[in-house]
Amino acid sequence: MVGWQHLGYGESGDGRNLRSLMKYMEDTQMKDVQKKLQDIGINRLVIVDTTKKDVTHRGEGRDMIYTGDPENDAYVLSEFLSDSITMPYYVEIPFYKYRTYCSSSGCSLEDMRGLEYWKSWVEMFMMSSDPNLKGFYWNLEPPMMFPSTNGLSWEETISELATMIHVGGFEFIWIPYVHTTSWKEIKDLRVFNPTSHEAHYKHHAAYYFDWVFLQPGYYQGYIAPVEISTLQTWKEYVDEAKSGRYNYKGIDNIYYEFECDGAVLMKPLYWQRACDYVRVFGKPSQRAYYYDVNVESLEYLKGVCNYV
Repeated sequence: MVGWQHLGYGESGDGRNLRSLMKYMEDTQMKDVQKKLQDIGINRLVIVDTTKKDVTHRGEGRDMIYTGDPENDAYVLSEFLSDSITMPYYVEIPFYKYRTYCSSSGCSLEDMRGLEYWKSWVEMFMMSSDPNLKGFYWNLEPPMMFPSTNGLSWEETISELATMIHVGGFEFIWIPYVHTTSWKEIKDLRVFNPTSHEAHYKHHAAYYFDWVFLQPGYYQGYIAPVEISTLQTWKEYVDEAKSGRYNYKGIDNIYYEFECDGAVLMKPLYWQRACDYVRVFGKPSQRAYYYDVNVESLEYLKGVCNYV
């Protein structure tokens, strides 16, 4: 089971003063938090940068306070993770440039770090001797990926990165959002469909990844109405859209993300929604859990509805 490890930065703002944002009952010691995650049932982590709450653009991968030198940037983070992480982990590949954000249809080459940066980042991490490094996480979440019209073909880019990663003996994962309950919109998503408005590609997007975990956004109210029947319909359409779709290994690799955060500790509405994931999805062999920075919310739901 995959969980999250959020990182932030200290006041220096130079990308070197890294710290964990995770906590369990106000305990922020990384070794204690990781031990608690393992006790609950999480056995792998996704390492993500998390923007401070008071900036304009929130979300993973949008606050990369790095120098712009991929070898140096990857080395600094790798050293921190080698010293701090005691569990197998996937490290993100930073798509966005510092404090920039663009939608899948609005990204320009100026918004992206670019293929050469990403390749150098991956190469530097693969040169590390950290036995806990399991692979890489592509942190661009839009399910259509970036369009080819901005001068960068998503299929060539992802294929080249995936080949590097897989030849090196590592895994490549992706957690895109799918915030729609329309059958037509779901089946047309590039996650499942190699055809887009811009071009016809060789493969659907999930083909290049070892594991893909879809975010329905049900817990947070992104798909509406926010009722268990909506989530059931969403799963029905997703299951149909992914039927017969396999990755580069010939594996059915498309699964789901379970969601909860600290709100489950305060409002029954939210723990009911979080528990709906278990009721609808069951417990597939591969699953990812999003729980913000609050590990105790996972522990609470494990007791309430056997969440993890």
